[in-house]
Amino acid sequence: MYPSKDDPDYGIFVNNIEKALEKEGALITEKAVISGRPKSITDKLIKYRKFYTDIFSAYRKGNFDMIYLHFISHSSPGLLLAKALLGKKKKIVINVHGSDILVHNKGVLKICNKRLLKHTDLLVVPSDYFKKIIEEVFPNYPKNNILISPSGGIDSDVFYLQKNKKSDKTFHLGFVSRIEDEKGWRTFLQALKILKSRNLNFKASIVGTGSEVEDLKEMIVDYDFKKQVDYRGVLSQKELNTFYNKLDLFIFPTKAKESLGLVGLEAMACGTPIIGSKIAGLKTFIRDKENGFFFTSGNEKELAEKITSYFYLSENEKSRMQQQALRTSEAYHENQITKILLQKFKQLLTKP
Repeated sequence: MYPSKDDPDYGIFVNNIEKALEKEGALITEKAVISGRPKSITDKLIKYRKFYTDIFSAYRKGNFDMIYLHFISHSSPGLLLAKALLGKKKKIVINVHGSDILVHNKGVLKICNKRLLKHTDLLVVPSDYFKKIIEEVFPNYPKNNILISPSGGIDSDVFYLQKNKKSDKTFHLGFVSRIEDEKGWRTFLQALKILKSRNLNFKASIVGTGSEVEDLKEMIVDYDFKKQVDYRGVLSQKELNTFYNKLDLFIFPTKAKESLGLVGLEAMACGTPIIGSKIAGLKTFIRDKENGFFFTSGNEKELAEKITSYFYLSENEKSRMQQQALRTSEAYHENQITKILLQKFKQLLTKP
């Protein structure tokens, strides 16, 4: 996954990791990526054919010290084939991100993944939660060869607390994610319906794209949310910073086993507390009643209650929670995460 002009949000964290490494002095000599979302089966086949061709071409040139691979299940067949045909020994680092292990690690792909891991010098995972997943799925992989590095971290030059964080007094809720059922957008709208029935004055904004955008728009109309809920489509990272800063609360109602949940940390870097599902990677950075609240995934009534609880906090209590959100995000700043990652790479390259 890699962003394109038409799909600037597609695999943006992979692009961000690349830029951060280059900023710290790494040189990217070759690149094999799938730019933008495939628009059809034919387009997908064309993109993957180019992807595997680019892997083989780059591997044959050999003008690099190390291969840094993302999304193992989509990349392992091409890299294994190149390695088998060309036989060159290079250091291999694999960064798993979530769905490549939890969804696509099946059949032939699972066989390829296991084989490639035997030649992998370092496995990078986004969180402690996902390290435990890897230890369960690949119990034979050496634990001391696993590094926790949170998806490139947060670029503090992009995501930061603006001087005038809020310009209006309306209670503003936000959601940023793919518009897919597993991301919990329905739970969010159902919770908003409950809040509306209680005459709680709010507005909500939704950012993202996906296969259920039309369903989302229909539900906004069905719930008579035209004046209260705004669907914004896809925003650039600069626009997202302004978006996060205008929010009182960021809502993260996912039902998926998020390996981390970087959008939540981006919101926190803008001083915005989170109400999130008490599952998976979200449990690694949300601290209940300190920098946000937890709720039971899929439970719209509980989500509505937690939103209401925050709404009625005193201004001092809200300010304290906002400051805690900022402090939490500081541990995930891109520069320190990248320096640790690059130092690990350099150590790897000194080994025989």
